[in-house]
Amino acid sequence: MFDRLKHFLGIEKRYDLASSSPEMLALFGATPTAAGVSVSAESALRSPTTLAAVRAIAESVGSLPFHLYRRSADGSRERDNSHPAATLLAGDWCPWAGGVETKTGLQLDALLHGAACGQVIRTGSTPREIHRLDPRDVTRDTSGPEPRFKFSVNGVERTLDWRDVLYLPTPGSIGNRVVCLTHLAREAIALDLLMAEHQARLFSNGARPSGILKTGNKPLGPEVIKRLRESFNAAQAGGANSGRTLVLEDGMTFEPQQFSSTDSQFLELRRLVTQEIARAFKVPGTLIGDLDRATWRNVEELMRQFVQTCLMPWTEIWQSALERVLLTPEERREYFIECTFDDLLRGDLAGRFTAYRQATGGSWLTPNEVRALDNRPPIDGGDELIRQAGQADASSPTASQEPVNGA
Repeated sequence: MFDRLKHFLGIEKRYDLASSSPEMLALFGATPTAAGVSVSAESALRSPTTLAAVRAIAESVGSLPFHLYRRSADGSRERDNSHPAATLLAGDWCPWAGGVETKTGLQLDALLHGAACGQVIRTGSTPREIHRLDPRDVTRDTSGPEPRFKFSVNGVERTLDWRDVLYLPTPGSIGNRVVCLTHLAREAIALDLLMAEHQARLFSNGARPSGILKTGNKPLGPEVIKRLRESFNAAQAGGANSGRTLVLEDGMTFEPQQFSSTDSQFLELRRLVTQEIARAFKVPGTLIGDLDRATWRNVEELMRQFVQTCLMPWTEIWQSALERVLLTPEERREYFIECTFDDLLRGDLAGRFTAYRQATGGSWLTPNEVRALDNRPPIDGGDELIRQAGQADASSPTASQEPVNGA
């Protein structure tokens, strides 16, 4: 019985999840594709394009700051650094991992598995830490009136209330219908894996096509054919032997085979697959190494599109999830959490300073407000708007106002 089980599980052999049997793949949650390559959360990262796309999103979200703000009665807002939630957001999320690496890891989990989970550790009712949970060990239970989370720790199953779990699903997920991008884009990812493997094999043989040794009408015995093949491969195969002089015997000729249509269009096919994966993750090609259509003028605009169409939906999920677990319902009436994109959208030095000058000269921002954008200390007299000549305060009446229609 045990031998039959070993044979069924494939324990007698060493399996690769990208090319294993369907039975083995089912145990690890991998999904077969039409290309014959199965894609899982782990094997998807072997795709160069997928790796670049998830790194662009995860590292960007991980580096973005989340701040706690307080709403004022007049509709304005101000940052509040005294609240325990603000202290947690600005510091280390747990003793062994900082906020940046924890956010990056959680975002990576959401991209690969469809959702990420972090346990909120409290002292009394005050949140103190957030610990990342392995999404493979977490189950979201929606059978009751409120969702609960079950996960295993050293073989012991625990259940957590939804208020104690930072739950980050992919935008568009509802209930147990989780949108997993690597699962939905598995066909394109499988093609990228196959092409990367084909490229590696091609260059492992010196990046040269195989050929045919012709001897005319003279027949050769099996031993002679075997000796010729071994001597030819020993002298010519491999990158170190590429380009060496080929010596043939007894009137033989060497005819190299031509590239097939697939080989001759290999770069075009790889570029198409790259665009397919980038489209699925909504990442511009310039961020994953596809610079064919990149210019000095459109790179900045593509970065702005990346922030608006890709990162903002994710950060909205982050903001809502952080407010649910770090703020009470009463506190959410006064406080809110917001992500700032200033560092990603900040342009060149000359352009930024020109915009600052126009903002202060146009009576829109005070000098101290502009200095705060670059984390500079305030100066005396910098809290007053700089008005142009002849420009009056909007709240004060002007003597130059004329009656309408002579009234």
